[in-house]
Amino acid sequence: MESEPTMSIWKAAEMGNMTALTYFIYNHSSQQQQQQQQQQQQQLDDTTETSITRLLNSRDPNTECTLIYLIVANNPNPIEPLRLLLEQGADATARNIYNVQAIHALFLRCPEPLEALQLLLDHEADPNARDGDGWTPIHYAARFCKSPKPILELLIKAGADVNAEDASHKTPLFCLLANGDHSLTLDWLIHTAKANIKIRGDFLDGQTRRTKQGSLILQAAKYGRLSSLRILISSASAMESLETILTKDELVSAIDMVREQLVKVTDRDDIEKLGLMIMILENLMQKIYNKKQSEKNSSQLEEGQEQETDGLKRKPSLLKRIGSLSWRQK
Repeated sequence: MESEPTMSIWKAAEMGNMTALTYFIYNHSSQQQQQQQQQQQQQLDDTTETSITRLLNSRDPNTECTLIYLIVANNPNPIEPLRLLLEQGADATARNIYNVQAIHALFLRCPEPLEALQLLLDHEADPNARDGDGWTPIHYAARFCKSPKPILELLIKAGADVNAEDASHKTPLFCLLANGDHSLTLDWLIHTAKANIKIRGDFLDGQTRRTKQGSLILQAAKYGRLSSLRILISSASAMESLETILTKDELVSAIDMVREQLVKVTDRDDIEKLGLMIMILENLMQKIYNKKQSEKNSSQLEEGQEQETDGLKRKPSLLKRIGSLSWRQK
């Protein structure tokens, strides 16, 4: 491209326009070389590199977004313009005003982000970078990817914390259930990636407008995820963990959430699915209540037996009792 583009470099990044971006980068480099002809070649190279890097990492004065953010947030296939900027010195960890980096925004628009994600990681993007709400890349991937498992595998392999909590104390598992009924991915995260399912997140109470804590069971109920609910209750190890944190109040809330969805649907399959979820949750509540009641009764029985045993131990011997009576008769 010989003539200057009619668009700005920011617009070129937003559109993923390789021709315009290439012009801005190499024309900028050429101008710097002409201005520094009297300097030594090594000094020239250093100055040019610094100037280009400054350009590529600056923010759009109107949106406060970096060039690589604009590329990944607006292009379904950002790989070529992203590679161009990264190879020319763009910082993979550059943030916008909300602390959002390219490794966060990538999952919002790109349907096949695996190659672009690997490119960002190769250029030292942080797999645990947090945005303004405490979301990490694995939160974004779990929430927005249509096929999240390969992306989650790559992030975890790169060091992403599968148990990272956002500002609402929710882990990527909560994001996954909000995304869809990805039960196989949920199963992999729990049993292979060893995600902690005992972490409880904040939920907004629709009536009181106050937050309350709830487990993945409540999240599954909130979004009507039948297959994921079945994964949670059918796994012995998962239920062993969940039983330590589940309360009757939470299960009542979960049932109420599903019932609210049930009155709004008309499709037969949806009605059957939600009805089955209510049945599962009611059975779970009864099972946990009976187990806890049995443990309580057993504990009380053991305490009673201990008290009875202690009482027997404290009784005086027959000889002592006779001696006591003899003394009283005197």
